[in-house]
Amino acid sequence: MKKILMLMILVLALVTSCSYFESAERIERERGGVECRYNKRGGVEDCRYAN
Repeated sequence: MKKILMLMILVLALVTSCSYFESAERIERERGGVECRYNKRGGVEDCRYAN
């Protein structure tokens, strides 16, 4: 019984986190994505939302 309850909790947590990431990706696509500039060493200089 405890194993089934633990499995249900883990599945619920996984579904919740996946739906959170899907909504975050949808919002990012609606904004047009993010553009980042990199320096010569590969480090990020700045990022902004693309129009």
